Amino acid sequence: MTRAGQRIAIVFRGIGDIGGTNNTIADHARHFRALGHAVDLIGEKVHKGGVTADMGRAVRIARVPLLGRYKWRWFAARAQRVIDHNRYDFVAGHGHHYRQHVLSMHNCLHLTHEIVHGEPLDPRGGLAEIHDRMFARGDFNQCICNSRLMQADLMSRYGIERDRLPVIYPGFRPAQFDRGDRARYRQAVREELGCSDQVLLGLVTSGDYRKRGLDLLLEAYASLETPTREKTLLLVLGKQAGTDVFAERARALGIADRMRFVSHTREPQRYFHALDICVHPARVEEFGQSVQEAMACGIAVVTSQRVGAAELLAKEMRARLPATPTVEALTAQMSELIEHAGTRQAVAEAGWEAARANTEAYNFEQTLAVYRRAGLEA
Repeated sequence: MTRAGQRIAIVFRGIGDIGGTNNTIADHARHFRALGHAVDLIGEKVHKGGVTADMGRAVRIARVPLLGRYKWRWFAARAQRVIDHNRYDFVAGHGHHYRQHVLSMHNCLHLTHEIVHGEPLDPRGGLAEIHDRMFARGDFNQCICNSRLMQADLMSRYGIERDRLPVIYPGFRPAQFDRGDRARYRQAVREELGCSDQVLLGLVTSGDYRKRGLDLLLEAYASLETPTREKTLLLVLGKQAGTDVFAERARALGIADRMRFVSHTREPQRYFHALDICVHPARVEEFGQSVQEAMACGIAVVTSQRVGAAELLAKEMRARLPATPTVEALTAQMSELIEHAGTRQAVAEAGWEAARANTEAYNFEQTLAVYRRAGLEA
């Protein structure tokens, strides 16, 4: 730490795991270190290899084998105890503990449950309980929202003033997600998937397949005209836990032979470059980093206005997206892009133009400005 540096705590239970939030936290930590600050990364999985020395010091909150429903309360309480004990100059929270200078939110748990399950969420014992307590007490200076969709929900649900809810879109890593790398990966990965000249469609996600609409995708894919579907293969990349029910549904729909399930990876760009069309039919998605990463790789995207990353698109293009991801809308979108390579290329180019400037460095620049307004010294 240099003379001017401060002691910063970044708190997130899953630090070091795979996913867009973890990538953002890792990038922020490296930037803070480059500015001369000392960084402690407080999480439950920091010992599993995802935290490297250039990010700062790993501070593990050990999990006690309690009933699963109490894991969020346990982490929040223990993380807050570490923070209070160490008296950090600045605390950057990510929705998993109670008090911080700036809170960055990544999920709208109540909204998601209401849309996905059609009923109110019981927050007791879960992460939503932590969120409810944070917003009731208002123990933060600013809360960074990852989309206008999130901002609107937090304003209406908790009565938070708009000026405390700046919107900063997550950034992508341009060295990793670069459309110039298409030739580097495309052929080898397609051979790995058994894909020759077929149009390859894919859903790339960290998991939670019900939220991400995998069931809708299967129904829509099965609804394609047979000659159109026979030109294609469908890739699903994500955590394998919970996929059995969808594999069974694919068999029932008669499309299992056209599907490829691949486990989640720290190198999703390999698979993006193999794709012709990225399909993200989420019932609701606060942002959707995989959508932005696909656009940065120059891949045409099928999605809806319920996905926050669609806010990056030009207004007229976003207006053409369906309001929600219905089976009928997905079938029509996919069919159009499968059958018309020119349209596919135009959609891909528009997506790339929308995403290409929203890098992780630009995200940090905007985030740092909010942190400084909240008390972080230059």
